Amino acid sequence: MKRALLFIFMTVCVLGMSACSSKDAMPETSDSASNPVQNTDISNLNGGKIWSEQDIVSMFSLVQETDWEYIDCVLIPDHASDRVGAVLFRNDKEQSSNVAFFDADGYFQQYGTYAKMSDEPDFQYLGGGAVTFKLETEDGIIYNYTITISIDGSNVNFKAEDDLPK
Repeated sequence: MKRALLFIFMTVCVLGMSACSSKDAMPETSDSASNPVQNTDISNLNGGKIWSEQDIVSMFSLVQETDWEYIDCVLIPDHASDRVGAVLFRNDKEQSSNVAFFDADGYFQQYGTYAKMSDEPDFQYLGGGAVTFKLETEDGIIYNYTITISIDGSNVNFKAEDDLPK
């Protein structure tokens, strides 16, 4: 039994390393796209994984495009919509502020907005699949932007709200 588990673990590690060496092979993402990440942590196979921010950063680094600038990450301790963490990042090519919501298998869905991120975004998890961070208007007004993910079967939904005065 131990040999079988060791063989599976070694196979996953080798495949994971070979997949990581070819960044061009990763599919491009768009809003609400789902992309796989190789997850080589054997403890996750047993459902006993205790997630850390470093785990989320590592998953993001495996799919990170050259135009993506990592800003911050948060854990999703209530596992809303089966997500374990979220990463806030800036897409310099698209000039957008984005959040990628990761599940335990390394898949993620992302949502972004064409708005400038504040110099101090204060990225936080609010619970129930909602994250918030600060954006800045062209006039320099700082405001909160909240994105909530909800997944029902194969349907991925995002709700975006801000606290700008109307």
